[in-house]
Amino acid sequence: MTEFTAANHKSQDIAIKDIINQITNGFKLQNIEDVGGLDEDLKLELSDSIIIAPDYQRDYRASVMDESSLIESILVGIPIPPVFLANDRFEGLQVLNVVDGQHRLRAFYRFKENKFSLSGLKLLDGLNGSKFSDLEFSIKEKILTHKLAAIVFTDFPGLDFELEIFNRYNKGTKPLTPQEIRHAVYNSNLNNYVNKFAKDMVDKKTSEELQNAYNATKDRYQKKKIQESIFVIMNILENGLNENYSKSSIYAEEYMKQKSRLEKNKSENAHDNFLFVKDRFESFNKVIESIGKKVEFPFSKEIYGISSRNYKFQISIGMLLAGTFHKMIYGGISLDTLDNELVLEKFLGYISSLFKQSYLEDPEYNASSTSPKKMKELINSINLEELL
Repeated sequence: MTEFTAANHKSQDIAIKDIINQITNGFKLQNIEDVGGLDEDLKLELSDSIIIAPDYQRDYRASVMDESSLIESILVGIPIPPVFLANDRFEGLQVLNVVDGQHRLRAFYRFKENKFSLSGLKLLDGLNGSKFSDLEFSIKEKILTHKLAAIVFTDFPGLDFELEIFNRYNKGTKPLTPQEIRHAVYNSNLNNYVNKFAKDMVDKKTSEELQNAYNATKDRYQKKKIQESIFVIMNILENGLNENYSKSSIYAEEYMKQKSRLEKNKSENAHDNFLFVKDRFESFNKVIESIGKKVEFPFSKEIYGISSRNYKFQISIGMLLAGTFHKMIYGGISLDTLDNELVLEKFLGYISSLFKQSYLEDPEYNASSTSPKKMKELINSINLEELL
């Protein structure tokens, strides 16, 4: 007989006033620097906070007319689709991540906070121009006491099952990208670190050299393209190139899965491994910053003299650079060696010549630039003595 496993979930109706309170607590929680230092009563008060936009959610894009339409639907009795929430831990506290329904929940919160006036209402056009505070008591009460259907996932049999749950509930008109789904499923301290690093670049809190290197645009950040590229690079920096990985995205997925499992299995090595990866990645970025002072877009063909204005970030170049640094490290050469201006110049000259004469510029080569076999051959051909 076939055995089945199932995700545990429950359906419940939650009053909008309670949802707003949980969202408010979620914002508070995310702004507290030391959650562990809170007293027990405050921790309990903040438990079950709703994290309105976890890492895998896109930025909020609803128009005021969209938001107003939701408020009107409540008042005239038009059904609103249920929202999907999932239990998670945030700094040790139980929280609810929004899997589907971010725009609905945020609209209710924003209206209660007088962030917009009703606009474009067709059935209740007399309310157009009104903020929440302008409404009569009976209308306010009807909105806040309205029960919203919610489905809350409390447990998953495993990561593969969890991935499929997130995938299925996001097959709408604007489905999540594969990397956005990975961020939902393979949560870890490293995941949080990568997302913050990517956001810091977009917010111009890092050096201009790094912003250029990773082509840190808002669109690439929102679609998690920057984050995916970073996980690919991290995997190679730690483990080297893998001939079994036919696509760069496999590097990201397998690495995120591995790090998430380390933490979920409460491995004693999880924290040490996180610090190890973080340190190696930061050493790598220090070199990239130095290269960025000479080459505007180091993760492009520009690193070997080919103009790449339309291709500012090419994952194949990032992978090859990460593979080069991995070979250096395991050949006993510290990346700090490249702090020396003359050594860096020699390194760039060698890499430029090597890459330019490789399959990357072979007119007869028409397969993928991330071919695992070709990449491995190229890295294996590096002579460390000539490199530096």
